[in-house]
Amino acid sequence: MAQTADAVLRGGEQALELAKTYGATLQPRLSGGFFDLLRTDIATIRANGEVQSVRSTKRSATVSQNDAIRQGAELVSAIRAAVRTGAPANKALWKAFGVGSKVTPTVRSVSGALSAVIAAAAKFPSETAAIGLLAADLQRAQTYAAAIADADSAQEITKLTSKQMTAQYRAALDRLASNLAHLAAVARIALDSDAANAFAAVVPSSTSRKKPAPAPAPAPQ
Repeated sequence: MAQTADAVLRGGEQALELAKTYGATLQPRLSGGFFDLLRTDIATIRANGEVQSVRSTKRSATVSQNDAIRQGAELVSAIRAAVRTGAPANKALWKAFGVGSKVTPTVRSVSGALSAVIAAAAKFPSETAAIGLLAADLQRAQTYAAAIADADSAQEITKLTSKQMTAQYRAALDRLASNLAHLAAVARIALDSDAANAFAAVVPSSTSRKKPAPAPAPAPQ
């Protein structure tokens, strides 16, 4: 079973505490900036809460978009009804406003219907006024169309951001777990038994398949 994020994070923080005492002895055996990388990965894992915040923002964007889609669809239906009843014989006007076409609660369908209404009103201004549509009605249509477009863009941006942050988080988690295991192995070579065991103890259990063997006793003088 994979180690938990909490266990890896806790192990990393404990390793940094031990490094305050033993870092100078271990560093020559480790890659440059090894402990700095531990700190960076710990910070990335701690920032995982931001991923959840981004996902929450993405859900909020969806709700806003759904509201705009619903209200936009209702407005289109009301306008088409006004066209149908206000100009029963003007089939060209019906066609321009999309009378008889079905609007489904999707970004593409409602956006297209709103665009058609706005274009039809611009093409037939006198006929539009005659059936009872005001500039304020068309402004509402433009507002809903803009809200749908903005929300759709926001969704895509937050979706991409969420994926990137999640990828960074997982990479940091795997790298930190691996580096903790390597640090414990190096400590067995460089340090006495008690210190080596302290480093072994911070390695998440699933990262280390078995308990490390005792550190070798110092060679006799």
